[in-house]
Amino acid sequence: MSPDLSYLAILVVLIPLVGGVLAPLLGRGIGGWLLALVTTAATTFVSGYLLFYILGKNAVAAPFAVSYPIGGWPPPFGIELKVDLLSALLATLVAAIGFIVTLFSRQGVDDEIPADRRRFFWSLWLLAITGLLGILVTGDAFNVYVLLELSSLTIYGLIAMGRSRSRQALTAALNYLVLGSVGASFILIAIGLLYAKTGTLNMADIHARLLLAPVDATVLTARAFLLAGVALKMALFPLHLWMPAAYAKAPSAVAALLAATATKVGIYMAMRFIFSVFAVTGGAVLSDANVFILSSCCGAAIIFGSLAAARQPSLSLLLAYSSVAQIGYIVVGMTVGHIDAMTGSILHMIFHALMKGGLFLCAGILIYRLGSTRLTDLAGLGQRMPWVSGAIVVGGLGMIGIPGTAGFVSKFYLLKGLILSGHPVLAGLVLGGSVLAAIYTWRFVEIAYLQPAKELPENPRGLPIEKFIPVIVLLGASIVLGLTPGPIVDVARDAALQLLGGTP
Repeated sequence: MSPDLSYLAILVVLIPLVGGVLAPLLGRGIGGWLLALVTTAATTFVSGYLLFYILGKNAVAAPFAVSYPIGGWPPPFGIELKVDLLSALLATLVAAIGFIVTLFSRQGVDDEIPADRRRFFWSLWLLAITGLLGILVTGDAFNVYVLLELSSLTIYGLIAMGRSRSRQALTAALNYLVLGSVGASFILIAIGLLYAKTGTLNMADIHARLLLAPVDATVLTARAFLLAGVALKMALFPLHLWMPAAYAKAPSAVAALLAATATKVGIYMAMRFIFSVFAVTGGAVLSDANVFILSSCCGAAIIFGSLAAARQPSLSLLLAYSSVAQIGYIVVGMTVGHIDAMTGSILHMIFHALMKGGLFLCAGILIYRLGSTRLTDLAGLGQRMPWVSGAIVVGGLGMIGIPGTAGFVSKFYLLKGLILSGHPVLAGLVLGGSVLAAIYTWRFVEIAYLQPAKELPENPRGLPIEKFIPVIVLLGASIVLGLTPGPIVDVARDAALQLLGGTP
């Protein structure tokens, strides 16, 4: 461990935390948006710098992680922040998405959130990002639970603030609160069982002590509760019921942030606990029964999510149900534990965040301009709003996995890993899901380009520059990474190797 830049680990969490505390005081008018923009920009810079620092150290001595003992208490006696390649990569992704969506959100928040609540909106916004980032960088199991609750409680509030546009947002927030609380309770029970077994909460120390102890009923029960809890948090079928309504009814900026980041952090939690805490010597981390159950859920998610997406009446719900399928792709690669499949999972986490974040921003633009994302209201959108329609099609092609898009790269590695690990049926489901993705993407194309155009509202609103630049950045990045995937593939493969216990 190198102490050179260890303080960066605490800054990743401290900067948005301070911003969230200051927002109720300084967040009146445009001040809240500016505070959130500056805060997320600074967090992105620190996270990106930390990622490149770790990448540079990995080139010399691998694997490498930055460790920061809070209060100067060394682990395992004190709380440790520990950032390795995977956590730094995802922290940079979450911080960058937070910055880009914050840039996009100014006028949308002004439209959808009453003026007297906006400073509290920005406070919840920054605290939610704080919790998500904290989960990624903490090395303490109980801290994972605390930060999970911080992010969850603030996200419930953010979703409920969408009631100005749809009162169904309150129901969506309540459903998420109930199911999210159940998931968090399962995770807390798992952590308690691990503490009872090992007498420590430091994740690395738990792992070391489990290697020296037999796998008994306590460990197996902890793993079962953990898998059930994170499955709820990452919305893995059939525990996805909270997600479609939450995405569709939340304020448009909140939907984009959640779709791009929240479920990815849930998947990271599953990866971190399964492979860095529960890992055992001389055997598979997940039993055959675990693999069968999880892979069955993933296969069902791919088929159900894609079919449900094709039947939705609005673009927001279509995108929400397609996320159910995309989570299935990510988790199935993690489940089989093959290096290529794990690389594909990590890549798809990144690429899906870019593509789905960009698509939900497009939905936000439609709400801003047209007041609706119902597909019947989007007839002829290709003529009325050609660049927005084109951006949605580009994102849809990425969901399908067309060559030249980022989705093709991640699905290629998923297919390779699934076939080499002896799971041809799962590989077939991934291919079948791509065909179904083409169906729901074509549904939008047919409505936008082949149906007669409807009239725009009188005096349609122009689009400020901060509305379309974030869409171009996210969807453009997915195309650039699809055409030149080499560097990001190398980073994802190194992260997968470290997670599976190897070295780059």
